[in-house]
Amino acid sequence: MWRSLALNIKIAITLFVVQACVLLFGFMWLSHWMETTRLDELRPHLDTQSDIVESLIIAKDDHLVFQREGEFATELDHDHNLYFALSSEDGQLLDDSRGPPAKKRSQLQQEMNEVQAHDEETFLFTVDHEKWIAQKGSLARGSAQVPLKASLLVAANVQPALDAIDAFKRVVALVAFGILLLTTLGSFIVVSFSTRNLRGFARQLRTLKPPEFTRRVVFEPHSAEEKLLFDSYAEMETAVQEVLERQRLFIANASHELKTPIAAVTSALEVILARPRKAEDYAQTCRDVLAEMQVLKRLSLGLLNLAHLEGTSEITGQSSPLNANVLHAVERWRRAAEQKSISLSLRLLDDDTARVAGGREHWEVVIGNLLDNAIKYTAAGGEVSVTVDEDRGAGYNIEIADNGIGMSINEVKQLGLVFFRAEAARSQTLSFGLGFALCKRIIERLGGHIVVQSTPRSGTCVTIKAMRYEG
Repeated sequence: MWRSLALNIKIAITLFVVQACVLLFGFMWLSHWMETTRLDELRPHLDTQSDIVESLIIAKDDHLVFQREGEFATELDHDHNLYFALSSEDGQLLDDSRGPPAKKRSQLQQEMNEVQAHDEETFLFTVDHEKWIAQKGSLARGSAQVPLKASLLVAANVQPALDAIDAFKRVVALVAFGILLLTTLGSFIVVSFSTRNLRGFARQLRTLKPPEFTRRVVFEPHSAEEKLLFDSYAEMETAVQEVLERQRLFIANASHELKTPIAAVTSALEVILARPRKAEDYAQTCRDVLAEMQVLKRLSLGLLNLAHLEGTSEITGQSSPLNANVLHAVERWRRAAEQKSISLSLRLLDDDTARVAGGREHWEVVIGNLLDNAIKYTAAGGEVSVTVDEDRGAGYNIEIADNGIGMSINEVKQLGLVFFRAEAARSQTLSFGLGFALCKRIIERLGGHIVVQSTPRSGTCVTIKAMRYEG
């Protein structure tokens, strides 16, 4: 459920919980501090009251009594929030204050007597849901011959002070709750405002359907993250459009290449079936049909090789010796060069242990296709050279150069596109424009790349930048 929530709701909930915990902890600490501080302030006041009460206790007729004459005594006797009890050493009540009601005085005396406390020690107790603070002390009056001793318990009602603190705490709690709500609402609004582009972007992406799913989605970024997202989408959109365009061209070219042999086979069969013919005519038609079917077979195999290469990652984990790969491919195509009286030279690395990524079969396809093109488009008596040397970086250069018919700058730029053929290649009925595209894809899958330099009527130089295998 948490994952399905919107970002603004997640941030608002998180902020609310964090702030609530901080404010609750702060409120509890503040409450405890205020109550402790207030009680600490009341203890000196209780000491002062105890001193006043003690000063008004006199010895009379061999016992101690509270002198009720005078202004201070009258105030003490009428103060409902102050109570004192004078008791003899055996616990008998000698005198007490008259401020609190009689029932409460009895409860106060009972509660105070039940508390075990040392002299001058203050303690808290509760009577009728009211907090009282009390102090116990001992006093002596009379002469040295007839000493009079008693205990004095003085208590003050601290509930009014605690009620005032509770009222203040309620105000603080309301203010804190208001701040909590305002900050949570503010964060929700800010995040909602900041992410409105993302929500609109997501909704618009959801509505995009083929063939318009690459329709440009334009939003003005309000943050660095949004700019990164929108720029990344624009780059992806451009890449998808390029892929779609290549797919469209691929389908069109494949249809065109398939149409010619199919039309030839269909026409031959229609002619031969139009009326009875001689056996030789049937045989010739079968040979023509077979030739066209061989063309279809080569085309289908080329397309299957490309499809297999695009759908597998097996070649990236293989390696093979570089010199052996190049030597094997050159020797395989040497006879074809000799049949055209073309000089085929080879220069390998001094280090026979050098290895490159990819298996021997992959390099045979790459170097074989490039040698086939070099020999095919070089006139009789020409030259083709294969050179292998170390690159200044971390790899090797495999250079295949010829002095053939060459290509224009525009043709070089289009090399690698499936079914693309230069003007000279269009005259070759066995060329479909798949060989170089396959070579380029294999080399790129192996971590390298191909560089082509060509001049019309002067020749072509193809350089393979191969990565050193560090397995």
